[in-house]
Amino acid sequence: MFNNIHLSVVRRGALQTTVLLLLLFVGLLMAGGFAWRWNAQRSDDGSGGAILHSVGRDVFVLAVTERGEVQSAGVTAIRSSVKNKGTSGLAIMRIAPEGTEVGEGDFLVELDSSALEEERTSQRINRNTVESRVIEAKNVYETALITEREYLEGTYVQERQTIESEVFVAEENLNRAKEYYAYSKKLAVKGYVNELQLEADKFAVDKSVKELEAAKTKLRVLDEFTKLKTTKELESNILIAQAKWEADKNSFELEEEKLREIEEQIALCTILAPRAGIVKYAHQRDRRGNNDFIVEEGAVVRERQEIIHLPDLGSMQVEILINESQIQFVTEGMPAKVAPIGMGELELMGVVESLSEYAEPSGWRKANVKEYKAFIEIEHAPAGMRAGMTASVTIQCMRIPNAMLVPVQAVYAHGPQYFCLTHDEGKWLAKEVVCGATNDMFFVVEKGLQERDRVALNPRRYLSEVELPELPPEQQQRAVPQEKKVAEQAVAAREVDGADAIDLAGSQAAKAGWLIR
Repeated sequence: MFNNIHLSVVRRGALQTTVLLLLLFVGLLMAGGFAWRWNAQRSDDGSGGAILHSVGRDVFVLAVTERGEVQSAGVTAIRSSVKNKGTSGLAIMRIAPEGTEVGEGDFLVELDSSALEEERTSQRINRNTVESRVIEAKNVYETALITEREYLEGTYVQERQTIESEVFVAEENLNRAKEYYAYSKKLAVKGYVNELQLEADKFAVDKSVKELEAAKTKLRVLDEFTKLKTTKELESNILIAQAKWEADKNSFELEEEKLREIEEQIALCTILAPRAGIVKYAHQRDRRGNNDFIVEEGAVVRERQEIIHLPDLGSMQVEILINESQIQFVTEGMPAKVAPIGMGELELMGVVESLSEYAEPSGWRKANVKEYKAFIEIEHAPAGMRAGMTASVTIQCMRIPNAMLVPVQAVYAHGPQYFCLTHDEGKWLAKEVVCGATNDMFFVVEKGLQERDRVALNPRRYLSEVELPELPPEQQQRAVPQEKKVAEQAVAAREVDGADAIDLAGSQAAKAGWLIR
């Protein structure tokens, strides 16, 4: 029984092998017939296997397509306003989760304020100390004012009245002494007063004169010297006390301002939303694309460093980078189509809002690549679109209806001139063409060709069949313009033979149809 089963399996395998060999043989016959038919068709026109393209008119579209990041056209940057004061910054204690929709006045970020609170306590002590000195200086100043008034209106007047009283007494004593001395002289003539008594009365008169003069001198010294000296001293004390009071008041104002500033800095440690928006962390990356600063709890934030971006969802735009070879075709105001990634087949209309005048800085990986930043404003952004999404942007730089088009690989650059090789009645002709705008597939031919001219898509292969003007040595070394040089490189890259060229032409036709639509 085992032998019967084994024989059945062997017969089945042999049958399958026979069928496969037959199918392979039929396939080779069909491929050979197709190749013979294709070669016959290619040689019917006498072009020697050339790949020809019939020139025609169609809509020419020059478009620039780049990917970029969707962002808000009106972004409010939330920064730390707390001063560093010799430190590296303040740590983030709490932060609203990224993607949170906030309204005006809602909480965003809380920074570490412990060091500032300690500084506030010390500053309050300093302020109170200076305030006590201000009160003391004020009292000294007011006392000096009272002392001056006390002297001018009290002490001086009292002393002057006392001296005036002394002058009055001295004058009265002098008058009495004179009268008594005169009376004594009359009595001396009659012999009632002796000489000794008369001398004594005369001495009393002289003494009264001296006392009167002394009293008057004392009054003059008081008015002319003592008063002025004391007044100057009192005024000086007032000015000194006033200056000390003003200095202490200024010191108090400075200490008060420091305390107020510290309290303001503490208040700034709590950041609230200035307007409604969606929280987007302001991560920072270096030129190599590595994370330079990650917004998270515990991260240290410098003064004026951005922490959060609040995009305005009512106005959206896409930021893209355009290569230097294409920036020349883009101008402000051009229409654009924006296709957000991840939103299905949604396609939005936009317009080129602005172009940077200077190339963006590039890292070592793109040292020789220059790119320019452009902003595409989105018209009527849908509700589901958020900042940070990726979008494909197609800018329609040029649209020429009914333009005569020729594939870029059909144009041959010969010095400063351009030629197309046409095949007609079994002959090759080199026709000089004037090319206008170009994209990655077609040239717009302004002059030199007619409709239904058949041009070779691989002209280099048939250069020996035509005569081209000889180039002078200086023209052979002359560099062609940049846009022509790019076109020539595209031509050289697309010059292929055989079935590959046909496949390439077919893919170009399909792509051209997409662009024209």
